[in-house]
Amino acid sequence: MTSRALILCEKHSDQADKIAPALGLTRSGSAYTGTWNGVSLTLVWAAGHLLAPVEPSEVSPEANWRDPRSLLPLPTAFPQTPTDRGKKYLGNLKKELSQASEVWLATDPDREGEAIGYEILQYAKYRGTVKRMWLTGSMEAADVQAAAKRLRNAGETISFWRAQQARANADGFWQYLVRAYTATARLGLMGSDLAKGEGKAGVVSAGRVQSATLGLVVTRDRAIETFVPVDHYQAKITLGGGELTYSPAPPIAGASSIQLQDDGKPMFLDRAAMLAFTKRLEAADTASILEAETKQTAKHPPLPYSLTALQRDMSKLYGLTATQTLKAADSMRSDGYLTYPRTEHGELPASLYNRNDLLAILGGAAKADDALMAPARQAGRRHCMEGTEAPRPRCFTDKPMNHHGIIPTRKTPDLSARTEAERKVYLACAKQFIQALLPAATVEALSVSASIDVEDVLERQPALFAGTFKRIIDHGWMTAFEAQKAQNDLPPLVAGASIPIEAVRLHEARTEPPKHFTLHDLLSAMLNAGRHVDGEDAAALRKAEGIGTPATRDTVIQTLFDREYIATKRKGKQQLIVSTPRGRAFIDHTPTELSDVRVTAAWERQLDAIQNAPNDTAAKQGRDAFITAQRDFITTRINEAIDIMDNAPEAVMEAANGPTENMLSAARKIAAARSLTLPEGIENSFDLCRAFLDEVMQQTPPPTDKMKALAMRLAEENEVTLNGELTSFKECKAFIDKYMQTKAPTAKMIAAAESAAKRYRVQLPEAARTSIQECRMFLNEHPR
Repeated sequence: MTSRALILCEKHSDQADKIAPALGLTRSGSAYTGTWNGVSLTLVWAAGHLLAPVEPSEVSPEANWRDPRSLLPLPTAFPQTPTDRGKKYLGNLKKELSQASEVWLATDPDREGEAIGYEILQYAKYRGTVKRMWLTGSMEAADVQAAAKRLRNAGETISFWRAQQARANADGFWQYLVRAYTATARLGLMGSDLAKGEGKAGVVSAGRVQSATLGLVVTRDRAIETFVPVDHYQAKITLGGGELTYSPAPPIAGASSIQLQDDGKPMFLDRAAMLAFTKRLEAADTASILEAETKQTAKHPPLPYSLTALQRDMSKLYGLTATQTLKAADSMRSDGYLTYPRTEHGELPASLYNRNDLLAILGGAAKADDALMAPARQAGRRHCMEGTEAPRPRCFTDKPMNHHGIIPTRKTPDLSARTEAERKVYLACAKQFIQALLPAATVEALSVSASIDVEDVLERQPALFAGTFKRIIDHGWMTAFEAQKAQNDLPPLVAGASIPIEAVRLHEARTEPPKHFTLHDLLSAMLNAGRHVDGEDAAALRKAEGIGTPATRDTVIQTLFDREYIATKRKGKQQLIVSTPRGRAFIDHTPTELSDVRVTAAWERQLDAIQNAPNDTAAKQGRDAFITAQRDFITTRINEAIDIMDNAPEAVMEAANGPTENMLSAARKIAAARSLTLPEGIENSFDLCRAFLDEVMQQTPPPTDKMKALAMRLAEENEVTLNGELTSFKECKAFIDKYMQTKAPTAKMIAAAESAAKRYRVQLPEAARTSIQECRMFLNEHPR
């Protein structure tokens, strides 16, 4: 007996149109159907998030943008409601789910994808079996089929949804904080830069990751501005062609002319003392070699790319933004040329280390570009030849991973037909993967310590010097894509020898301020944000924890640009990221917890712990604890805003009684559109303006002039009589909707739909040729 299952995808063109042919399914209306491996399948799709949390005004009708008191107590949760796009899809999905006894979730293999799938199942009140197609490879047929053969139990990944529920509910609380800060700032209680202007400029934006990222930029900029350079000096000697540096033995601290750096190394500030020391060195003839130890170490190739590492390199090498890099990687994955890009890992699963997979991947990449051919063949000979004894590369691991490094697939792209960003991203990922399979380079290092029988600047004798000299004796993977320069020999220094002093040098230097962030640097700082800020450059990060996720960091940075909290400044070929007065005002007028990367990194670790919980019970407990903690945190911050307003001068509070610019603008527009007279005093009274808006919004609005004109044209074309439809917005819209459905699409629309059907390799539904609404829906689902 053939079993039946429903596959639920996240998107149409990026997933459904790739999965269907891989499993031998054919288009049937708004679904794909067929049989694969003895299973009768129906495949349907969503369009991203079809449900969204309701706005604070719907959860808390009394909550407003004027009085922070109206925001408390905060709700305990945020119900979800269908989006406008969701209303077009959820009816059909609910119908299909009602007939399904088993569902295969084939959404993106991450928190967002898990949430999209389970939100739909929850909305449809689905109670059947759920399995997971974990599509971490490419979207080519072999990877899709492999995922379908290795279906995971829902319990293995549902914790991703719990983590997303925790994040989404926490972000809902932060919307209330935005209202509290906006109300405070509009009274001028948060400086002169915040909440000034129309639209986004009139809102004080705050967010868990956004505020911490802004804190990194502001802290760095201020460290640069307050930096005081320090002149320091060193003595250096040359022995056997190699230069050694003065290195006194500890303890060193205590002298007024010495300043210890963060790494414990001394900076010598007394130029006269160091100059006198070099004069004594020049009078000496020889140095005694105390130690001279040679070691060989392996320099392994870098791992395949994680998304953050890829974004950093694309920014550094080509100036691509994080969003441009992710978009290019997504496109190449969607078309089957790269594996899933939203990953924080560079390692690869040990199961991939086999002859068949490696040969297929290397072969697919080698044909894409001539520069890849020879290194790919070298990697293939090393690991895929009969009898090879090459060790397993370090990039392959047995540890469990949900997403592995970004690598090419078996499929060869025509790079001439791709965008410049897509070509660069693909080639970078291919090179990084091939290099990871090649042998390590071998580095030879000589560590030397020497003494000279003179008094040093600490009044010690003899003076001690040290140096390390390196050369690469086997370039290994490093020769794959770049020719290597010839290496110099190590200096001929051996322990116990007495060596002539060839030169003495006074080295003079000045400390430099930290550099402004580039996109490359800021992504790195977000990845390593759990390291607390320390040291002169105000950016010594000690413990990698990370804020944000690989898929959201670019969005966070873009939000800071959109809110005018940060801006770019060009220096030569570099685009530097700097804070604006508005961004600094936010940091200065909000509690440090909001911008403390350690606090935010701790929250991110809690979300990771929920995602990696051993079972759903533990995941739900972690989710609920996180939501409660965030609710308490935001409640405290809102109470702080209330205290600020309570202590505001009376004149300030009197100004608060007026309507906001947006309210007054809305009242004027409605009055003009409906030929109404604004009540006297409305410009100075919030309550009067609010009452006017409430009253007119409850009234049935008239149709717009454009709606009237369209309704009259439709009535004439369909030879029907208008009976009151031009007096009510609702009735006019219903009339237009009714007759627009029966209207045939234009020849241009049909041609565009036929072109889209050919491009996506699907059949154009007959209804799309006769109904303008069906044609428009088809075009929306198959964008250019």
